[in-house]
Amino acid sequence: MWDVVWFKRDLRLRDHAPLAEALRCGRQVLLLHLFEPLDLAHPTTSNRHVRFRWQAWSQIAAEVDALGWPVQVVALEADAVEAFQWLHEAAGIRTIWSHEETGLRHTFDRDRALADWSKAAGVAWRESEQQAVVRGLKGRGDWADRWHRVMHAPPVQPVPGPQLERARIAWPAAWPVRGVPQVKHGLDPGLVGPFQPGGEREAHRYLATFFAERIHGYRRQIGQPAASRRSCSRLSPYLAWGCLSMRQAYQAYRAAPTKGVKSDLRAFGSRLRWQGHFIQKFESEDRMEFEPVNRGYTALEHRGLPETLAAWKEGRTGIPMIDACMRCVVATGYLNFRMRAMLVSFLCHHLDHPWDAGVEHLARCFLDFEPGIHYAQFQMQAGVTGINTLRIYNPVKQGLERDADGAFIRQWIPELAHVQAPEIHHPWTIPPMQRLWAGGTGDYPDPIVDVEAAARAAREKLWGFKRDPGVRQEAHRILSVHVAPQPVKKGRR
Repeated sequence: MWDVVWFKRDLRLRDHAPLAEALRCGRQVLLLHLFEPLDLAHPTTSNRHVRFRWQAWSQIAAEVDALGWPVQVVALEADAVEAFQWLHEAAGIRTIWSHEETGLRHTFDRDRALADWSKAAGVAWRESEQQAVVRGLKGRGDWADRWHRVMHAPPVQPVPGPQLERARIAWPAAWPVRGVPQVKHGLDPGLVGPFQPGGEREAHRYLATFFAERIHGYRRQIGQPAASRRSCSRLSPYLAWGCLSMRQAYQAYRAAPTKGVKSDLRAFGSRLRWQGHFIQKFESEDRMEFEPVNRGYTALEHRGLPETLAAWKEGRTGIPMIDACMRCVVATGYLNFRMRAMLVSFLCHHLDHPWDAGVEHLARCFLDFEPGIHYAQFQMQAGVTGINTLRIYNPVKQGLERDADGAFIRQWIPELAHVQAPEIHHPWTIPPMQRLWAGGTGDYPDPIVDVEAAARAAREKLWGFKRDPGVRQEAHRILSVHVAPQPVKKGRR
């Protein structure tokens, strides 16, 4: 009989409660990670995600072997219910241990199917909360206080029990994964690209170098597409795939030296708290994977054309800052927050596409794809929540402010290599003869939209819609569910 620790978005050995509980029992233990066919085929999955997971899992296997733990470590390409059912029939399962997962609808449906199977089979499934997110939470109440209590609690460090039994399972030949599984759609068919490597060791390396060196200038440079690649923490993929727990990141932040970086630390700390807020928001209302969290926006009409959506995805809109950012994130899996927001704003406001037209494309691009953050943020930047400030980013202005000398644009748009600032941010304004003298702009296209006119039209449409009674009613409901009630001050009712 086996105790199975099922690793999902928690690819680490440290601060791992399910692993600690299983090891403490002192029985036969299997550490299992699944590459499920349904997930590999999902439109949000790309090869960069799968490679990151494989790298992280390979590190786990190597470290367990180096530590001499008498446990079996295996990755399978198999359906979860089929794998657990086969194992139970072949060798017996006493308990499945795992973290609760804030995933997409298909992973939630899989969890429900496995719960039904485990109950029918008489197999216990023990799930632990992760990063203070509460399943099915209907109101915030004291959620913020609870989040801080969890973050301040000592990390759970797994230690093998003295009677741990060593054994091996002979799996069906087609299931064990010995290399990176391939996603047949989407990005990275050859698994090449300058992506951050997966694994717990890399997570802690990024954590250490951030607080020791890179945090200097964090608050000032976080909005700059080039400088942020170094001055931001770059922890997001490790948090998204669980190579690092939020508690580990938070406690490292609390312990970091403050000399000369107090404002940088405050800015970073606020983002750690927002991360939990958005994941909890998605956990409480996961239908936002498919529809606006504010149902009033379901009737919002869009007139975006297929060719403009394709140009946005390919980085060929004729707006240099948009195209440079898109090409960058497609190639590297990373883009700073402000530029991500600008890409969504441009798609939904200037090009007049619905939020769900681009949500899966950027999910595939982001190495740090975290459903709880991705969908909530996408809708917020698309202006379909009814509770957030409407932001329509001017991409030319953003370029002039965030990439004043045009270096970032030149890096990602070689067609504009000979164009100087400030004209590089709006090359369509350069007279034709001057373009030739400057070396030309190659086959770089003219803008597919008038930035100013499109922004005006979007502003008028969205502000008018925000006053709709249905949108307002939904906004009140959203605030009651996702925002903690404010305490009444003394002397006021």
